[in-house]
Amino acid sequence: MRLLPSAAAVGTTLGAVALSGAIAAPSPAAATTTTTYAVTHASDPYSGRSVVVRWTPCMTVGGVTTAATISYAVNTGGDPTRVALVQKALAEVAAYSGLRFRYVGKVSYVPHYAVLHYPSGNRLMFNAAQQRAATHADLVVGWVSATKTNLFRGGEAGVGTVSWTGSSRSQLRIVEAAALIKLGVPLRAGFTTGASVGSLLLHEIGHAVGLDHVSANSQIMYPVLGSYTRSSYQAGDRTSLRLVGRPAGCFRTAALAPPNPATIASAAGIGVTL
Repeated sequence: MRLLPSAAAVGTTLGAVALSGAIAAPSPAAATTTTTYAVTHASDPYSGRSVVVRWTPCMTVGGVTTAATISYAVNTGGDPTRVALVQKALAEVAAYSGLRFRYVGKVSYVPHYAVLHYPSGNRLMFNAAQQRAATHADLVVGWVSATKTNLFRGGEAGVGTVSWTGSSRSQLRIVEAAALIKLGVPLRAGFTTGASVGSLLLHEIGHAVGLDHVSANSQIMYPVLGSYTRSSYQAGDRTSLRLVGRPAGCFRTAALAPPNPATIASAAGIGVTL
């Protein structure tokens, strides 16, 4: 089944996954090769090169290396047992990527797009700065009604998005992210094969650490949940996680603050809906 096209804004990517039977599937013939792993790339103003978009796994300054942690909060959608599901999914991400995560608590905040009102038309931008200020977390994982956020665009079961920054003085990296599960979607409990909540969590959190969709349905990062969906990351997924994780190396420069749509709108002399 076909996923809605990925939306993008400055320093932002959005990935989503659909349930088998929800919307039409992409034709396998459209791809020249079957891909089992994929990550996001962007042009880094610090190095002048195309780089993998990833979190800071560690910092090396003055010959001293220190591990970094990604703080996360959970919007449980009214079910506190979901915190344990998120923790299990992040433990699997950590095992294959070397990224470290720290739980900071439950939140009611709902991640969403800001709308920048350019004369040529509206543009969407993940409101990373507002999320950070409201939750004091780098990553928000949540269960949210489709009517409560404009990150959901149609028939998808979940979405994952990242916001990255970089400059001539700061290496490009992810600084804020969200992974959302749509409330009311029929999913199997736990981490089981098929369309389970655990498999969906692994997929959307995969997007939140920089993983892209692949064309092989044997991998968690395939864009549609079905009977073929596995209950854990597979070989291609694990390759992607290494590419965005500690094996990819440490950073040498401090991160910038999350992009602020209000600041961007003010500089452009346009309106913004936050």
